[in-house]
Amino acid sequence: MIEEIFDRQIAASLQRLEMLWQRTDTLPKSPRNFMGEIEQISDRDEEMLLRQSLDELTFSLEELQVASEELRDRNQELATVQMALETERRRYQDLFDFAPDAYLVTNPEGVILEANQAAANLLNVRSDRIVGKPLVVFVPESARRDFRTQLFQRQNGQELRDWEVEIQPQKGQAFPAACTIVPVQNSHRQVVALRWQLRDITKLKQAEQVEQKLQMLDAILHASPIHLYVIDQTGKCIYASPEAARSWGKVQTDIVGKRWQDIGFPAHTMVSFDLQRQEVLRTGQSITGQISFPFADGIRYCEYTISLMQNLGSFVDAVVLTVKDITKHKQTEAEMNYALATQKELNRMKANFLSVIAQEFRTPLTNIIASAELVKIYGDKWSTEKKNQHLEQIRSAVQQTNQVLNDILLVFNATAGKLQFNPALLDLEKFCREQVEFFQPNAKNGCIITFSSQGNTSACLDKQLLRSILTNLLSNAIEYSPQGGQIKFDLICENREAIFCVKYEDSDVTKQERKQLFDLLYIGSDVGNIDGIGLELSIVQQCVDLHGGKITLSSEVGAQTVVTVTLPLRHLRSSDEQKPSH
Repeated sequence: MIEEIFDRQIAASLQRLEMLWQRTDTLPKSPRNFMGEIEQISDRDEEMLLRQSLDELTFSLEELQVASEELRDRNQELATVQMALETERRRYQDLFDFAPDAYLVTNPEGVILEANQAAANLLNVRSDRIVGKPLVVFVPESARRDFRTQLFQRQNGQELRDWEVEIQPQKGQAFPAACTIVPVQNSHRQVVALRWQLRDITKLKQAEQVEQKLQMLDAILHASPIHLYVIDQTGKCIYASPEAARSWGKVQTDIVGKRWQDIGFPAHTMVSFDLQRQEVLRTGQSITGQISFPFADGIRYCEYTISLMQNLGSFVDAVVLTVKDITKHKQTEAEMNYALATQKELNRMKANFLSVIAQEFRTPLTNIIASAELVKIYGDKWSTEKKNQHLEQIRSAVQQTNQVLNDILLVFNATAGKLQFNPALLDLEKFCREQVEFFQPNAKNGCIITFSSQGNTSACLDKQLLRSILTNLLSNAIEYSPQGGQIKFDLICENREAIFCVKYEDSDVTKQERKQLFDLLYIGSDVGNIDGIGLELSIVQQCVDLHGGKITLSSEVGAQTVVTVTLPLRHLRSSDEQKPSH
């Protein structure tokens, strides 16, 4: 602001000087006579003197203008320096405010003049309310006398480092802190302020307590039956419990300070342990397993755990190996489980197999016997058409029996891994219609099968396996549908999947049994009244698995049953393409 006023004054002076020059140039000239020449000389001297004065004034004003410019430049430099100083001051203030440790500045009497955010957090006080409070109020009553003594002793200018003091934050729990106090002195070596650093050393104290507990733990381990080893990062055993040494027929001094290969332990076992030890050191994750050991009294089966040893000073890069002998438990458990599983499986397989076979053969054999008896008794009296009708029933029952035998063979081949998957290009819509046309004439109870298809139905599937799937789904639907029931058979080809969905009414399969229907040789609770469906659906499950598909069943007793088979669509390479088969 002063510079602008100074510049305006210089500019006004220059304007007035210019006006003087103009007026000087317009002064009248003297006449040329004798007396006039004398006056002319006098006036000329006066004019010359005036011009010299104006020249000097002009020069002075120009120098003043240059000085003004220099002053402006210096002021600009000063402003730049002041800005840099302010930036640096703010930087140091930020370093103070956001330092991770708690820093405070107090007067010699301990009244807080300045505190960073860490100090406010440590003392649990808002940063805008901490200034002006005596620091002693954050010290418990029992420790204030010692605090005031240390505060008074700082008046001599001596520093105090890592002084342990109890701090009581506002509305918080007291904690131990390490305190460093540095006096600030003026030019007369008088203490004018104190700088404080506070560090919460709760965790350090806890570590010391842990060390004491470890010493107690070491005494306990001497009496423990569990084998315990501590192994450092080089593979050297730095601790072995007495029980661990005894199990190998050794004493602790034979193991401590040595590596596995130096002790003579089994090489193949110790190599595995070394790899796992390195993995635990690298990841920090514990590893648990079971292994057999050739102890002094023979082979023993053991459970072991390798864990990282943390926060224990020189043992930070070590692992703890604990070994527990579970030989007796393992032997007993294995024997019991094997005996139980074997007996249970044998009983289940025997009962299910006999029940399924009896269930699947009962209906066709009953039909064969009944029709044969009728033909035997009334054959001479019946017409040819009537006789052929019963003969056709016998033929159909024989075909059904043959199908059961084929299904049993299919299941056992699949279980033995002998069933092969041979995909070929099929027209699925045509293939499904052929299955419907085969079942519709023989559908009992007047059931009606309706078929629909969507999408591109040309796909590469196993023809024989697909026939088994559809045959069993449709035969079950006919078997469990009521008189005149509707069976809906849908084929949907989309998203690289072929979906076969069969829906029918009044299923006699209970909700509890639904999840077991696809187990091999499962028998329903109503096996005495209804032909079994366990064999059929287990065949469907095997065939679906070979296709890499899935099967789902939704049913309620007396309601609609929905069986859905989803198979992934496969496509042959151009060199392997063939005409669709059906």
